[in-house]
Amino acid sequence: MSVGYLVGLGWILVAGVTQGAYVLPMKYTRAWKWEHLWFWFSVIAFFVLPLAVALVTVPHLEQVFSLAPRNQLVAIALFGLGWGAGSVLFGLGVDALGMALGFSMMTGLYTALGALIPLVILTPDLILRRNGLTVIVGNIITAAGVVVCAVAGDQRDKTMGSKATVGMIGPKRSFAVALTICILCGILSPALNFGYAFGTDVMKAAQSLGATRDNAVNAMWLVLIPAGGILNVGYCLHLMRKNKSWSPLVLQATSTDWIGAWVMGILWTGSVIVYGWGANCLGRLGPSLGWSLWNAILIATTFVCGLLTHEWDGVRGRPLHLLFAGIGLLIIGMFALGLGV
Repeated sequence: MSVGYLVGLGWILVAGVTQGAYVLPMKYTRAWKWEHLWFWFSVIAFFVLPLAVALVTVPHLEQVFSLAPRNQLVAIALFGLGWGAGSVLFGLGVDALGMALGFSMMTGLYTALGALIPLVILTPDLILRRNGLTVIVGNIITAAGVVVCAVAGDQRDKTMGSKATVGMIGPKRSFAVALTICILCGILSPALNFGYAFGTDVMKAAQSLGATRDNAVNAMWLVLIPAGGILNVGYCLHLMRKNKSWSPLVLQATSTDWIGAWVMGILWTGSVIVYGWGANCLGRLGPSLGWSLWNAILIATTFVCGLLTHEWDGVRGRPLHLLFAGIGLLIIGMFALGLGV
């Protein structure tokens, strides 16, 4: 195993842990509701930090976008819009079902799609070989894990009654609604990886103007992430208008709220950037292998965070056993996806 490959695995490990922990500050919000925290998180993570990183790391940034094919820039922006809709649903899903269940289910779904589609389009010659068959098996295992987690959540609701499925900082939602949110998120969120997988011309333009191979990815992120950020910020503004809750956005925020928003933003953006570094090191199948391993690690991180913060306190027996089994299947499925290399 080459040194570059090991370095790539190391970056993927860092990216997975930081991505898995980034929503943890939601549990400690004081004055803000969901829309206030998600608004400031979105501004920081999807606009401020990607622009700052790109300006620092990509020379002649404006010229990069003039050299890159316009149709690819449009495609990346459209992927960003799709991912942005998934990101809104992700925030709602984690709030509704918690870190251990909601995060794991959504991540399992979009990991499978995010690994399979680049494999089919970018490396179709591998589909009927060991690589492709392993990815297909990984998708089947992942789907099974999602189903088992869904059953666990339903059993938890029946066991806990009125105490179940209560949002951390948002409204209480039924399990059926929360599950629908998670499934839609899982379908839309892989667009983040599609932008990386199909944005190679933008990265090549950045490299031709002096950016390193790793830093060139930041030019592509600057197109994709803000495009999705528009939907996130817009939805938060809609909720504040609907709920007439403008004043807490600034006037009633505590230092804990502000720190939480910045921690979320730094962890999320940092994770995405580091994921790009790691996937670059993994070669031709970086978009499939790196994506799978990244999400396997973040699911494990999120599961631990969810249990440590008492999301399943009071739940015993069958629901808890199903939760462990479902998340175990998700992790096995994602490692199976990662072995398709």
